[in-house]
Amino acid sequence: MPNSRAGVASFDVTFPLAVYSMEALKRAAYALMHRATVKLDITNDSVRCTVTPMSNKEAPAVIERDFLREVIDHDLRLSIEAQTEQTRTAILGLTFSRTGLQG
Repeated sequence: MPNSRAGVASFDVTFPLAVYSMEALKRAAYALMHRATVKLDITNDSVRCTVTPMSNKEAPAVIERDFLREVIDHDLRLSIEAQTEQTRTAILGLTFSRTGLQG
């Protein structure tokens, strides 16, 4: 649903929480904060993101495309982090056990 503030058109993108994590949406919003403001409105099963470009110099379609890519990128990164957490913890534990840095 298009909106307008100070001559810059904003647009909404809705994500189902069953598919995308809030953390991924927040990370994606942070990654684009130099180009757009993202307002998150949470309901029981989805998040509506109202995206407002910082200026009208960049096409909203380009910002929307980049935001969607960032959301998927961060959602996948979070999935990989969760799947590899035990391995990373074991590697770090083994590494620090050999350094003599522990008491």
